Amino acid sequence: MLAAEIAGAREVAKLRMAWMEKLRDTLSEYHAILMSTEDGGELLPDDTRTLSRLGTQIDLLLNRKDQLQRRLWEIADKIYKLDTQAERQALDEDLVQAGRDVLKAEWEKVKREMRGEGFQTGETQIVGNA
Repeated sequence: MLAAEIAGAREVAKLRMAWMEKLRDTLSEYHAILMSTEDGGELLPDDTRTLSRLGTQIDLLLNRKDQLQRRLWEIADKIYKLDTQAERQALDEDLVQAGRDVLKAEWEKVKREMRGEGFQTGETQIVGNA
């Protein structure tokens, strides 16, 4: 029974790692489009559709009950709504750091699951300067 639990936790860890990769890729592409769009620059129809798809993916990938993930979503959404490239770029580091915080928290869960500590549940709480 213990072996089955450990095997299950490791499978969940693999799924979590795939989720992390998907989030990283999606957020990177979203970030690249938003940070490179110049003021008054009209997005091409393909870019508009891509940005919409990426925003939806981010929304669906994140759990807004988790404080770190909610913070990442809020920053990504705020950047999307800004008018100027300078305003968007001013939040660049906040977006990247929020992404790092989410990925680090999930990586810690993966490490615990791979050590056989079972499925890691619960929302991540923001502590300190995170």
